[in-house]
Amino acid sequence: MSQNSTAADRPGIVTLTTDFGVQDGYVGAMKGVVLEIAGSVTVVDITHEIPPQDVEAGAYIFHTAYPHFPDGTIHVVVVDPGVGRKRRGLVVETARYRFVGPDNGVFTPVFQAEADCRMVSLENPEWMRKDVSATFHGRDVFAPAAGYLCQGVEIEAFGPFVTDPVMLDVWAVREEADRLTGRIVHVDRFGNGISNLSEEQVEAAVEGRVVEIGGQIFHRIHRTYGDVVQGEPLLLYGSQGTLEISVNGGSAAEEMGVQRGDEVRLIGKDR
Repeated sequence: MSQNSTAADRPGIVTLTTDFGVQDGYVGAMKGVVLEIAGSVTVVDITHEIPPQDVEAGAYIFHTAYPHFPDGTIHVVVVDPGVGRKRRGLVVETARYRFVGPDNGVFTPVFQAEADCRMVSLENPEWMRKDVSATFHGRDVFAPAAGYLCQGVEIEAFGPFVTDPVMLDVWAVREEADRLTGRIVHVDRFGNGISNLSEEQVEAAVEGRVVEIGGQIFHRIHRTYGDVVQGEPLLLYGSQGTLEISVNGGSAAEEMGVQRGDEVRLIGKDR
């Protein structure tokens, strides 16, 4: 998708990622606004089960899904504990996608993964609903922006360009002479602890390494869960290409107390 592409060049897909849950009408209201403006676009739910107000979790979960959509997809993410205060809204354009949501760090993985991002502060009331609620920008600010993007409105129409988006340190890794330290950034529904250490980082780390998580030492990284007996903990590289701690047939969260924020350390064996 070029920056000057027309609406006809775009596939007409809008994704929604929120912490709204599905028992209330919030998600439906957002979909209604998008469809009212853009007509027969396809609206896809990535998830609405982000833990409430958990921006880090939203950033991580969203980044596992968004790159798998067709070029031209518009991604809307609303995990927005700062709604109604002075945080900015953003419209972001990359070579493949456009993104709409709050400027609170939820797009950190986009900024780190995409080589060329253009972004504007979402300020122009022309592209919002007439009456903007102080507590529901998902419906009144972000959903309309997505609808108008589907109609071919270019990002510069929404507000001034910015170059200083809020960034989270979820993916920060500390490198020292004899160790590499990351952390668990997500615990999935199976109880697997997913770290921010990539396979490339781990394999390039200190020779003769051991891995320490929660006081437990691991000497080997396996290929799949079935490489160990039922109930045994193990390390492996998960589907996101990062180091995970798991229990075959069980839950590392329940059985080992693994939780988000735990440090993951690769240490030389002589320590």
